[in-house]
Amino acid sequence: MKREQISRTVIAVVVLVAVAALAFYFLHPRPKAAPPPRATPVSAVAARLADVPVYIDALGTVTAIRTVTLITQVNGILDAVYFTEGQHVKKGQVIAHIDSRQLEAELQQAQGTLVHDQATLENDRLNLKRDQALIKVGSITQQTLDTQVATVRQDEGTVTADTGNVKNLQVQVSYCTITSPVDGVIGLRLVDPGNYVTTSSTTGMAVITQLTPATVIYAVPEDYIGQIRGAMARGPVKVLAYDRDKTKLLATGTLSALDNQVDTTTGTVKVRAEFPQAGDTLFPNQFVNARMQADTLNQVPVIPTSAIQHGTNGDFIFVVGAGNKVALRNVKAGPVSGDDTAILDGGVKSGELVVTDGADKLDNGSLVRVVSH
Repeated sequence: MKREQISRTVIAVVVLVAVAALAFYFLHPRPKAAPPPRATPVSAVAARLADVPVYIDALGTVTAIRTVTLITQVNGILDAVYFTEGQHVKKGQVIAHIDSRQLEAELQQAQGTLVHDQATLENDRLNLKRDQALIKVGSITQQTLDTQVATVRQDEGTVTADTGNVKNLQVQVSYCTITSPVDGVIGLRLVDPGNYVTTSSTTGMAVITQLTPATVIYAVPEDYIGQIRGAMARGPVKVLAYDRDKTKLLATGTLSALDNQVDTTTGTVKVRAEFPQAGDTLFPNQFVNARMQADTLNQVPVIPTSAIQHGTNGDFIFVVGAGNKVALRNVKAGPVSGDDTAILDGGVKSGELVVTDGADKLDNGSLVRVVSH
């Protein structure tokens, strides 16, 4: 009897445990598995190999190759000017004229004196020939002949002096007609007609600047001297002149000269670039941004500049790898060419996809979905 009660009790306990287990199972279902991580949409561009120019940038000043101040070489009244302010003038073109009447009168007087003295010389030469014939027959003394020889030589000296005086006055008269010594642009008139001008004036009557070819002078750090000299040894060095905002290309030229000493106060050396086809785009004393191509990196990896991120440990990029997972790579950025940047170190290979947009949401190993190339 006791055994039957124990068996029934055990069976009842087992049934209760089973019912409780079933009730717990149905009332407390198992948690669902976590969904896989969602891929972050990004834009990516394939790295490529390209030749990248290496530029040295500097702020420069446009300098006229020649600047000439027109200063009179004779004193007198400025009676006429033959130019318009801002006009392009040619070499030899008449610019102004100074009253030359007094000098012309002096020249005429000197020419008359020269003619008179030439006639005297010719007459004394004829007398010398007669005396040379008479001395042979004893009609004159040796002293008379010697005196006539001295007279001829004296006349020759007088004629020589007269000739020099005539030439000097001819030069003085020519100075009254002022011509342009160069091709260029003449500036504002500094003296009006009717004024008395003198050779002691330092302001002059006008200033002419030769604009073609235009030159730009700029200073670069002395650390670049070796690189610049190496570039000059290889051939013409290309120089680009941009406007103040570095957006508009004004002219293209070549490096013409490197100064012979370093400015010890600034640690820079001056460089002159020449722009033969600048036209009117470069103006004297205008500030421009000069870009000098000192070297070229041949077939180096190039990626968009927007792909480069900046962190405490330096520059880095995200490269899309297998399974659309990104890998963070530290890189050393090089010269910039347009919207692209050369990678000098970092192991980027041609054809690898680098993230250009959406990198701020990524970590090393993040799953991405490339939405645009």
